[in-house]
Amino acid sequence: MPEAGFTAGEMQVLGALVLAWNSFLALPVEHSDDVREFRTIIHHAEAMMLMRPGRRHLNGEVANG
Repeated sequence: MPEAGFTAGEMQVLGALVLAWNSFLALPVEHSDDVREFRTIIHHAEAMMLMRPGRRHLNGEVANG
């Protein structure tokens, strides 16, 4: 498991989010809110990923007493 506590699969998802963000920014602007809204969606997805190592840690503490 990498230093930050992410699994290889989680690192792959985080990399895909970076790729999605960079790819979205390369698209032509069609509406002034698009970048802000897409950024919010990416941040929500990142938050989901960031909580996974913490949840594993807490579940291990609870399970191990």
